[in-house]
Amino acid sequence: MSQGKSAGRKLVLVDHAGLGIVRVDMEAFFEFSFWMAEELEDLVAKWAPVASPNASRKNKNHSLDGSRS
Repeated sequence: MSQGKSAGRKLVLVDHAGLGIVRVDMEAFFEFSFWMAEELEDLVAKWAPVASPNASRKNKNHSLDGSRS
């Protein structure tokens, strides 16, 4: 399969002998990444009022396993 001319820079996401090489347009990848980050922030803000009080990320005295750091 011919790849033709590539427009713009490419980002290699996977370079593994068994899986091959996965390349994506760098600009499109970062647009998608920023969009996902914004969506996640919106989701966190939407559900913050119903989240468990102990689930706050501001409390950094506890690790993920519940033990004190």
